[in-house]
Amino acid sequence: MIKWGIIGAGNIAHRFCKALVRDKRAKLEAVSCRTMEKAKAFKMIYPCNKAYDSFQKILDDSDIDAVYIALPHYYHYEWIKKAILAHKSVLVEKPATIDCKQIEELRKLARQEKVLLMEAMKNRFVPCYRKAKELLDNQIIGDIKKIKTSFCNEHMEYDANCYLFDLKQGGCLLDLGIYNISYLDDFFNDELSDLSLECRHHECGVDSYVNANILFNEKVGIVECAIDHKKERCVIFSGEKGKMILKPLHRPLNIKVIINNKTVIDEDIAYEYDDFYSEIKHFNSLIENHQLESDIMSLDSSVNCAKILSAIKEKM
Repeated sequence: MIKWGIIGAGNIAHRFCKALVRDKRAKLEAVSCRTMEKAKAFKMIYPCNKAYDSFQKILDDSDIDAVYIALPHYYHYEWIKKAILAHKSVLVEKPATIDCKQIEELRKLARQEKVLLMEAMKNRFVPCYRKAKELLDNQIIGDIKKIKTSFCNEHMEYDANCYLFDLKQGGCLLDLGIYNISYLDDFFNDELSDLSLECRHHECGVDSYVNANILFNEKVGIVECAIDHKKERCVIFSGEKGKMILKPLHRPLNIKVIINNKTVIDEDIAYEYDDFYSEIKHFNSLIENHQLESDIMSLDSSVNCAKILSAIKEKM
């Protein structure tokens, strides 16, 4: 039985735990929050053996095999590093870190310590994405020339205490755009060669809208993300023979393929239970099989995503 510990019990941790119980190979062993009151409240909803008022206590617990880091972005690096050094398998919410230097260091450390580390890029694991990947790899639309990604949300009103409006870790690019960027990483093997950018900022200073046009030699990647307006969340792959549309971008459920102006595929593909389960199942399998890295979301992929993100940030 794989015993999990939760580091940080915000909204995303609730969704993780609802999916975790579906995999009978694993169980929630402990939760840690900044206060015992919060930890005990979480434990009441998701029964587990232990509630801690310190993140370090999870890492010191010899019963814990794996940790899920669900903290705000800024704190990922610190607790990933501590978890690796404590020799816990680590699943960390996206973005893994807030810059490229941090994830490069953690990749080196994880490999050096022989510890499993994976960024929780859930879109890559759902059945619809896996089907799309298979079709595109088999050249259903020929060589991909352009990937247009759009993930725009109208967020809640300004909250000075919310990480999203914190200059050191907030904004739409880090929170949403990392999903868009993950598509460019997965389907383009070329180096970034040029980049142009349109950007808006919230009055507090964080980026509220980003539209980046990126060249990968002769291929084009478009990253559009926002927290100031809604828009259809989708990915459009354009190839030599036609195009593929995936919706919604961050947890695909529908594939449409158009060849010669005719729709040849229009298929809904359901999640396994929910949009978190496939990722959790994959990670538990990595642990079971003593694998130190994912072949779907590798550490090299995380580093490349961070490089693209950093290139966009430098233009802001």
